[in-house]
Amino acid sequence: MRLVTKLVVAGAACGLMFTGASPAMAASATAYSTDAGTRGASTHFDDGENIYTVCDRDADGMRAVGWIEVRQADGSWNKFPKIEALGDGNCVSNKAYIIREDAAVMIKACRKNGDGADRLRDCGSDTVSGS
Repeated sequence: MRLVTKLVVAGAACGLMFTGASPAMAASATAYSTDAGTRGASTHFDDGENIYTVCDRDADGMRAVGWIEVRQADGSWNKFPKIEALGDGNCVSNKAYIIREDAAVMIKACRKNGDGADRLRDCGSDTVSGS
């Protein structure tokens, strides 16, 4: 009987170690533009820091444009500001103040030729569930 009691106590202690509160898993991801071969634009969302970063990945004279959208409780999407990076290897980041931490986040990455807002092309996206 004594051995059984020790095993039950040891088993319960192990169970507590694995079922205790654990840190939330970050739902970070990267979306890439769909241009053939080069994927010249990327947008990375870092869930732990609530930052999204847009990078221009090639020297083709086009800008990289990216943003995130966060699903709201009513099912609509809250669109965060678009940010742009120009020049191979250049990246720009923006802080995203997300209220609903468990919300899905859509990440967008596009290329743009020039300053006009209507010139987005090769847009790719990725959606991650919240933490």
